[in-house]
Amino acid sequence: MAIKKKDVEGILHILGGIIQILGLFTLVPCIVSIYYNENTLFNFLIPGVFFTIFGFILKKVTKHQNLKLHHTMIASALAWLIASLIGAIPLYLSIPYFSYIDGVYESMSAWTTTGMTLIPNVEVLPKSVLFWRSFQQWIGGVGILVLSALVLARSGTVAYLLYASEARQERIMPSAMGTIKTIVWIYILYTILGILLLYLAGLSFWEALNLTMTGICTGGMSISNYSFPYNDFAKLIMIGIMMVGGVVSFSIHHRILTGKYFSDIQTRYALIVIIITSIIISIKDNVPIIDSLFTVVSAMTSTGFTTINIGNLSNLSLLLIIFLMLIGGGAGTTTGGVKIIRFLVILKALWYEIKEIIYPKSAVIHEHLENLDLNYSIIREAFIVFFLYSFSSFLIALTLIYLGYSPYNAIFDAVSFTSNIGMSLGVVTLETPIIGKIAGIIGMWIGRLEIIPVLVLLATLYLKIRRICKSR
Repeated sequence: MAIKKKDVEGILHILGGIIQILGLFTLVPCIVSIYYNENTLFNFLIPGVFFTIFGFILKKVTKHQNLKLHHTMIASALAWLIASLIGAIPLYLSIPYFSYIDGVYESMSAWTTTGMTLIPNVEVLPKSVLFWRSFQQWIGGVGILVLSALVLARSGTVAYLLYASEARQERIMPSAMGTIKTIVWIYILYTILGILLLYLAGLSFWEALNLTMTGICTGGMSISNYSFPYNDFAKLIMIGIMMVGGVVSFSIHHRILTGKYFSDIQTRYALIVIIITSIIISIKDNVPIIDSLFTVVSAMTSTGFTTINIGNLSNLSLLLIIFLMLIGGGAGTTTGGVKIIRFLVILKALWYEIKEIIYPKSAVIHEHLENLDLNYSIIREAFIVFFLYSFSSFLIALTLIYLGYSPYNAIFDAVSFTSNIGMSLGVVTLETPIIGKIAGIIGMWIGRLEIIPVLVLLATLYLKIRRICKSR
């Protein structure tokens, strides 16, 4: 995993382009600030212009290199961290009681579509700040590097490496660039459709815009102090459909939009789990079935919207929600968590082991999941990712317990961090010690990238430092 000088240059070249794009993104809320005549204009304009120019210069002074997957994984891990460091600046400048680390937490929560917030009263914030939170989530849902690949990639190889480095594997079209373009147009189409439907349902354009951006990406940050303040049945159904759309992979959306028949095992199992869990919670806690269903869908899709106080739910219901948060949605979606397909692979692998014990040694056992042959590599990857998510959640929970929070609340919020859910039992607030906020930031960061790219980055840094120490 040795990293050479030209590899570093190639990584910096990619990061230069990404920083340039992030700078341009930071300028977008200026339109809202001007329209509503707010005093936040320069809080977005100055960092936006600075990072656009800085990224342009960095890209110009470095050369494009032929990188390998582990190099683009390093770039990916750094890109999401840099995005949060840049995104925090307007928040820090616009919210008087925010420290910079608070801004990083809020921005990381937005970019990773986690949806947790430190802001006690969002309704008093300038609209440009509210839009910035929603816009970061919307961009984060489709992926910073996916959009960057669309703009920056010179070849299909580079596009594929950037696409794969964000923990994406499925292909909708034969080429990586074709897949990326298809994902982006599906995402934009559904966003426009969501805004239109919510507007027709009676919301203002401003509400429909923000709610769609945070719903379609399964982000969940609200422009209201209440997570989802609308009790109207039509609005619940529409945002619910958006969240269910988030749990379905982009390849399935593509089949639907192109009129092709589909039968996806992840979608089937997701719907079964949603129905059963909703009924259990509704009966156990005497919650209206529509609210139970909404909460379960929100948890499984990693959106984080709630219409009920989850702190009042029974331990059984909270455990079920923790399980749903950990598993998440389908592979190739905007959702977080381990992903349904990996969980099904693990169950199939366990069943395979049981059958090997029960059946005669002469029996030939061949296991597959739908059209997927369960070879050693696939099973190993599923177990590794499941272990990494569980272990990361455990470490973050230990940190929160050390700070004095109850084990139950700490575990719930830790899983919410690493699975990028956003549901919370109120563990991390403005008053939380900085170590708790940093634990949350790390959890959201590694969860969005499915942990491996961050481990590649840390391993590369460790080997580089060890090599330097040995040479002295």
